[in-house]
Amino acid sequence: MEDGYGQGWPVLARAQRAIGRRWARAVARRALMAGWLGLCAALPAAAYDVPKLNTVYHFVTSEYPVFGNFELSPLVEASDGNFYGVSAYGGVHSNGYVYKVSPSTGQLTHIHDFQFRDGMTPRGALIQARDGYLYGTTESGGRHQSDYCYAGKFYNGSGCGTLFRVGLDGSFQKVHDFYSAADGYQTSPNTGVVQGRDGNLYGMAVRAFPSATTSMFKVAHDGKVSVFRLFAEDLSEGYLANGGLIRGRDGNLYGTTSSNGAANGSPSGGCGTVFKAGTDGSFETLHVFSGSASGLGDGCFPTTKLLQGSDGGLYGTTQFGGYQTGRCLAGGCGMVFRIDASTGDETVLHRFAATSLDGEYPQNDGLAQTPDGTLYGTTGGNPYGDGAGFVPLCRVGGSTSFSCGTIYRIDTQGKFKQLVDFGKSDGAYGLFPHASLVLGSDGNLYGNTFSGGGYGLGTVYRLVLDPATPIVSIDGLEPASGGAGTPFSVIGIGYTGATQLTIGNGTIPMPIPFSVVSDSQIDAVVPEGAVSSAIGVTTPRGTTFSPMVFSVGPDLMAGHAALHDMRCARTPARDAQAAAGCGAAPAAAAPRASPDDRHSSRSQSSRGSAPPSATMSRSPLGA
Repeated sequence: MEDGYGQGWPVLARAQRAIGRRWARAVARRALMAGWLGLCAALPAAAYDVPKLNTVYHFVTSEYPVFGNFELSPLVEASDGNFYGVSAYGGVHSNGYVYKVSPSTGQLTHIHDFQFRDGMTPRGALIQARDGYLYGTTESGGRHQSDYCYAGKFYNGSGCGTLFRVGLDGSFQKVHDFYSAADGYQTSPNTGVVQGRDGNLYGMAVRAFPSATTSMFKVAHDGKVSVFRLFAEDLSEGYLANGGLIRGRDGNLYGTTSSNGAANGSPSGGCGTVFKAGTDGSFETLHVFSGSASGLGDGCFPTTKLLQGSDGGLYGTTQFGGYQTGRCLAGGCGMVFRIDASTGDETVLHRFAATSLDGEYPQNDGLAQTPDGTLYGTTGGNPYGDGAGFVPLCRVGGSTSFSCGTIYRIDTQGKFKQLVDFGKSDGAYGLFPHASLVLGSDGNLYGNTFSGGGYGLGTVYRLVLDPATPIVSIDGLEPASGGAGTPFSVIGIGYTGATQLTIGNGTIPMPIPFSVVSDSQIDAVVPEGAVSSAIGVTTPRGTTFSPMVFSVGPDLMAGHAALHDMRCARTPARDAQAAAGCGAAPAAAAPRASPDDRHSSRSQSSRGSAPPSATMSRSPLGA
């Protein structure tokens, strides 16, 4: 690296001031709204007891020509007000990419498409360091290749991983190729990095040679990577850190390992650990998870970053453990926990039970905290199925929805409330939110899904906590069925300046004439050739799709068939889905058309998106 990232304090200060101003504006908007309604401070708890969900962007096929969107890491808001993230797959070379999305316009731009030599399968949230650059890691790809690089072998692409940085101007630089004598033969960094008080970057990897063990690496100001610490080879300190590191308010680094640890009478009998590491070389295992031996138990397999709450406690989730019940017969449904950062004492805040008011498997799904101390999180649902038939796949639609992912709210005492079941919205807002929520400077929460949405390929969504946030939303269709020539209204908010209204015709979205009656109503007429499908509205803030199907006669049951078609989500395991609980499929849908040429690999907008060519878990085009 030409410039040490410890030299960028002015950039960080500007970023902090900008974020502070945006928070101030958000607070002012909330205060104004509260006064206008006469509800004052009671407004968020009363009027917004269940916050509104809103999509910011719908991913399209041109972003995923081979693998499809399977994993999106958590977003990060940079000092320019945009959100940045990485996709482990897809892009021009199908090796993954870095993207940014504007929360105000819904426009998504590819910053960099990985070409293997500069990395492959990027994983872990990006961070904006003091120099203003965004830093991240790829799990495979890069210059160095070896049979010892597990991730490279797993993805049939070899390569031991890279460290990279991107600028807000779109520039890209590979900083380091992992697996060499100089870096201690570390490989497969899959959790990103964190910046310590000393200005160095720290991350988690695997020391692959001469023997395998979990490692922590340090990136000095000149870009040199070295081994910071090796975990015990008997696995008593845990193995495979899939959650990454955070920097605590005391300057120490905190993290989790996903398996092992000294428990259950064995040096390696645990189900993962929580640890504390000082930049001075000190290390302490705070907690070892013991898992669910039967019934009620401890957590197992933590796979996400910790959150240090406003009370100083360490909050997180485990993918398994807790209750072994319902659809979680193997390993438990997961749980939410708190660890005392000083003593290591654990408090179980919630054990998931896979109920209609609950959810299951918070895979890679950590927690976000709002200024009032409330915690928000997601459960990822189950996109894979179970070969033994124990766990069905995601099913969408009304009261039968399950295993599609949820958003929940929980306080530090364990009071729990499910806010969103993604399947109950017919998949319109996305399915499988396998990444943590992040709190934006506008006071709202942002996240992403890797399936569902308008084109079945995932979404960037917003949980609206600030009622003054301008959004585009479809809340209803009146009527919700009818044949060609039937007048209908689209009811919602944000329609001022709308440029397009679409309905499916079986191949591409069909633009239809419309009139904007008000910011909350659009009137139109069902055209000839339309089929049962979702309705799409395009405005300067982006495109959104109705979370309900408009059923076109004479067969008004076509909309229900379309919902059935969405039950099997688009995942790498989709060929085996029928055996995993999807049930009988309806008649095959007509082939989808390819996206139009406005969706280039470098910049895509959610406005006017055309459908993908692949089979989708949710489509606005109808059956």
